Amino acid sequence: MGFGWGLTNETRPMKEYWRIIRLYTTFLLLAKFIFNMAIMEPLVKSSTYAKVQGFGKLGFFDYPGLLDMLKYMSPEIIIISLIMLNEIKLKLCGIYF
Repeated sequence: MGFGWGLTNETRPMKEYWRIIRLYTTFLLLAKFIFNMAIMEPLVKSSTYAKVQGFGKLGFFDYPGLLDMLKYMSPEIIIISLIMLNEIKLKLCGIYF
């Protein structure tokens, strides 16, 4: 929904929009990383989490390997990288503010 609102603007979204999207993506990436830690394994194996995951499709999965986890987190990494590159470009052009 947030990305759709940014696309509907006639000119370009305000800097606060990009800041909110960057913070949201950073929080999501951090939550995915924490969820893949070993201390969260008992939560993943519980039947309660299986019920919640089946009902709500949270999108948090526990991947055993680093390569699988990198593939899982790569969309958010790409989004946050492109947002930061956009902010740098706008600052260099002088139209960030």
